[in-house]
Amino acid sequence: MIKFFITLFFLIFTISSSFSNELKLTRNPDAICNNGEQASFTIKKAKSKKWAIILPGGGVARDADEYKSRSDGMKSPELKPHYFGQAIEKDVEDKNYNMVFIPYCSSDLYQGNHFNIVDGKEIPFKGRVIVNDVIDQLDEQLKKADEIMFLGYSAGAIGIGFHAERIGQYNNVRVLVDSFWFDEETTKFYENFEKNNDRSFIYKGSMEACNDSWVSCFPSRKNFEKNNIKDVFFIWNIGDRYADPIKDKLALKKAIKKDLEFYNAGFSIEADKRKISGFEDWGHVLAWDNKTYTKNYFDKSLQEAVNNWIDRKGNAVVVDYLLSDEKKAEINKKSKLFDGEYKFKLHRVSEDGKNKKIGNGKLEIKNGQLIFFIKASKLKTGSKEHYETAKIDINPNGELNGSIKLDVLSGKDRSEIYYFNGMLDDKIWGKSPDESFFKVYMQIKK
Repeated sequence: MIKFFITLFFLIFTISSSFSNELKLTRNPDAICNNGEQASFTIKKAKSKKWAIILPGGGVARDADEYKSRSDGMKSPELKPHYFGQAIEKDVEDKNYNMVFIPYCSSDLYQGNHFNIVDGKEIPFKGRVIVNDVIDQLDEQLKKADEIMFLGYSAGAIGIGFHAERIGQYNNVRVLVDSFWFDEETTKFYENFEKNNDRSFIYKGSMEACNDSWVSCFPSRKNFEKNNIKDVFFIWNIGDRYADPIKDKLALKKAIKKDLEFYNAGFSIEADKRKISGFEDWGHVLAWDNKTYTKNYFDKSLQEAVNNWIDRKGNAVVVDYLLSDEKKAEINKKSKLFDGEYKFKLHRVSEDGKNKKIGNGKLEIKNGQLIFFIKASKLKTGSKEHYETAKIDINPNGELNGSIKLDVLSGKDRSEIYYFNGMLDDKIWGKSPDESFFKVYMQIKK
């Protein structure tokens, strides 16, 4: 009997752990972080043959001084498994992908395979080795995959470009890059920049692979086409600091739109004019920021466009410039479909199913946004001023996306951000990555 229970325990543990976030180490002795320790990565298995491999951003060390200014945490392996709860990551996870997260600890845009001397000490820059090691460990499963999606932002987007040759060897590959894209105009600028600026500190381990031009390895239509990567969603905004040097903005817009139309997928808006922040205050990295990912800046949110692309249905392009007057009028008309004043109720639901009304009041929908009337609203579990933190949009289909900061426990200040999603004529559910016991939902009626 004891043996039976021991066997049962290990069976339950094996089943539960097989679908949990697992921290693993690279195997190649050269696949190390800047501090010399073996790099780590997170894997979370799912019941499918679909894989999503994520490369996050984190700047770059272009010289010894920039390397020394980076924090120790950016030069060391992560010690805890990654939690896939951030904006696009959550959507992909919910679609039953096997999830992989490769932390950035090499300061080299994931492409280096060399050492640099910093203050007399030999420092490894082994990003290329780290990524290849992770792919090597997954190789057999990736060969049998129904779909492989590589996603990266900022430095991670560049890293995907530098690994395009390896990525393109697999079947059913798709790529999403956020906040780095070399359209024709951007490529021209950086090709000239490359001639006049020494970047050997970063790229000396990759120049052979890039035919002596690091520009050719950046994420671009030309690079991906050369490596048989045909399914691409890119995010590249007017106002992004890395696009700012291109002086002819009209030519830049035309070049970006040309690539959007080629892939029939992507997101590009005038982030500077709209004062969109993202990870930086100039429209840099939007798909990993819950606010910018769900907000409807135009005829649809980035989230809606991305999900249309992932699901291969619906329009997956958002571009808010170089449009016809007819298209502009159509979008303005759609954005006002639900304008008007409404009443709302807010409920808290615990894990055991207990339901409690915690708030109610009035709000207005105007130009696709929810605006709460603070004086005419109540919140039993905290200050009603929390309603002022609401950043919720409604698209022309009546779907709401956004967030509110809320207290859900009476008499205890433990406010968290709740992310809402749902249809206007149904319960609009809100979840918080910091609160697993309680969910909330909102009902809105005329």
